[in-house]
Amino acid sequence: MTNNNFISAGVAPGGLYSREEIRTLLCDLAMQLAQPLTVSIAESVITGEGLANYFEFHAALHELTQQGKLELLPENGALVLVLPGQFRHATAHLAKDLPRRVRDRALHKAEQLQQQNTRESDNRISTYPTKDGGFYITFRQGESDDMLLSVTIYAPDKNEAERIRQRFLADPGKLYRAVLGAIQ
Repeated sequence: MTNNNFISAGVAPGGLYSREEIRTLLCDLAMQLAQPLTVSIAESVITGEGLANYFEFHAALHELTQQGKLELLPENGALVLVLPGQFRHATAHLAKDLPRRVRDRALHKAEQLQQQNTRESDNRISTYPTKDGGFYITFRQGESDDMLLSVTIYAPDKNEAERIRQRFLADPGKLYRAVLGAIQ
């Protein structure tokens, strides 16, 4: 039987429809991840992966913060979700009832997004249009006063510039290794 109402909109097969399950998944993610879970990553994981409906996600998040079961704290310009210690045991117990595939998928995607955010903050990428319609892309590794590497390349159009950017972010060390390999 399929749910044909607003609660099921955007939910993939095997996703969560119960607000209680969504609350449990939110708390479980906040507890399991090694890095703090931002609200934007939680939303991307749960709604972007079709694990729950957008509106149900936000209603669950609101309920948890209003009840003090999740705290929203500012960190590095983002809001992070913190699970207070007194709710960890209950979360661990309730999370066992969630579908294993949903928990694993959510945790894996959250870790991927956190790694991507770390790579983006550790590696600066600037894109500048050229007069001929192309783009210069500058990759910088390291801090401005302790620059490890800076490379600028040309891309013929915006789509190619974005593909190059994504490939660089997938493995920023690859460019550094290639440059070192070429000069050794």
